[in-house]
Amino acid sequence: MKIVFAGSPQFAADALAEIANHHDVAMVLTMPDSPVGRKRVLTPTPVATAANELGLEVRKLRGFSHELIEELAQSDVEAGVVIAFGVLVPQKALQLFSWINLHYSLLPMWRGASPLQQSILHGTGQGFTIFELDEGMDTGPVLSSKELSYPPDKTSGELLPYVTELGTQALLKVLDGDLSRAVQVGEPTLAPKLKRTDARVRFQESADQIHRKVMAFNPEPMAWCELGDEPFRILRSRSLGATDWNGLGGSDLLPGQLEVCQGRVLVGCGAGTRLELLQVQPAGKKPMGALDWYRGQSPEVRLG
Repeated sequence: MKIVFAGSPQFAADALAEIANHHDVAMVLTMPDSPVGRKRVLTPTPVATAANELGLEVRKLRGFSHELIEELAQSDVEAGVVIAFGVLVPQKALQLFSWINLHYSLLPMWRGASPLQQSILHGTGQGFTIFELDEGMDTGPVLSSKELSYPPDKTSGELLPYVTELGTQALLKVLDGDLSRAVQVGEPTLAPKLKRTDARVRFQESADQIHRKVMAFNPEPMAWCELGDEPFRILRSRSLGATDWNGLGGSDLLPGQLEVCQGRVLVGCGAGTRLELLQVQPAGKKPMGALDWYRGQSPEVRLG
């Protein structure tokens, strides 16, 4: 099948490489080059880089021009594939042929820009959906879906390649004609674009809630709290179940209060629960093991 592929980040580039092994990719659409790093060097998207390596035609755009729509209308492209493109496909383009999207939750749960992170954060809608784009936001008919259950020790960054691989294989089956449309069923929930304030940790919440936030927001925007007057990132953690900490030599901890118990750095959370810190990043420093960081702190240190 001749298709046009639209996407931008690395996980979309991985999907493109696999799809190009099975179908004729006539054109690749991606976001324009953007500044990266401290020197703000203009850098192509991972999809643009992968397309160039595959010898595919690349178009960089922030919106569909009239000329592009006319060119697609005159082409023999049979379908469009969209994975984290970042650009709205307009109605005039949707009318040309079917546009198929790989979405990182079980629709209609977590429609929007951060479905994987929200499904980790809330523990609901975990999986992927392949659906046909329409004028709404992630409202089109479902072509394929698969429910998944994410391990509690995996970050969203670690889960992305795994879900992408499974989703790409399902998408290939859809392109090969394994197609049945179904109306989305259930109560919709929204997954808006993440902001840094969304990743703020409040230790009055339970350890389970904070742990899900830590794993959902790694690598972006990264869970954080305050240490003194500076931001303090929590990169990895573990939520601890009901435990007799006094019997293990520990003590009662207030929210944000820290202690080391049997070689583990623990922080008090809401409802008497505790979070084990595994990897942290103080302001201006590189990521480090929590115990290595704690050894340099005073006994009164507290996170807020």
